Amino acid sequence: APLKMIGRGALVLVLAHGAVHVGTALKTEELRASALEHAFVALHVKLHSTVAGLREQLNKNKGEMRKAPASPLLVKFQEGLERILSDTVDMKDKRAALLQLRSADSGVERLIAPYKTWEAAHRSYALSADSGILLEAGKAASSLEQQLSHMEKAFQAKKRNHEKRLKAFKLNKDALQRETKSFNKLSEKRSIQFAKIRSAVDAVKKKDATFLYAFAHAVHDATVDDDVHATVQE
Repeated sequence: APLKMIGRGALVLVLAHGAVHVGTALKTEELRASALEHAFVALHVKLHSTVAGLREQLNKNKGEMRKAPASPLLVKFQEGLERILSDTVDMKDKRAALLQLRSADSGVERLIAPYKTWEAAHRSYALSADSGILLEAGKAASSLEQQLSHMEKAFQAKKRNHEKRLKAFKLNKDALQRETKSFNKLSEKRSIQFAKIRSAVDAVKKKDATFLYAFAHAVHDATVDDDVHATVQE
């Protein structure tokens, strides 16, 4: 009987020890999940704020920035961040989502770091094409080229439809004039858009330092403006 009691006592101790281990493991896992969720939310808020800052940069002074040569690149960079935020907001795998957010955040930091260094040095040295800026600008420019290709194809399709309508309206002078006026207006608008996008892409390919730093400057100012807003709100 005493041996049986000892055996039972040892079993209880073993089970209790195992339960402590399981409880500790579960608690550790909960802490990890909590830290993961916290990191995810923090980065999501940070990048969302950067997007808001970029939008503000593009719209302030009655949209003056939208006339700047770097604006197509800036818009494309903003859209890239917006897409990542949209893709990750409802992802169940928060670890994978966090990796995407960290990659995007690293891209922003890589882009603005050379500009911050240049500013800290009181612009005491000549601008040169920085590899970090080139990398991020290159991604945006590549996306812009794809967009331009789609836009040109869509415009060519509209042009073909326009030519068909001209034939159909051949005997209707008023309709013919309306159709011609409408298409000419669209053609002029697209011509300006296409030229601006091509110019931005070419500037990146040519490693135009002034253009690249103007791009980095705008992104940098968007993050700084946002930090100020965040401080005020707090």
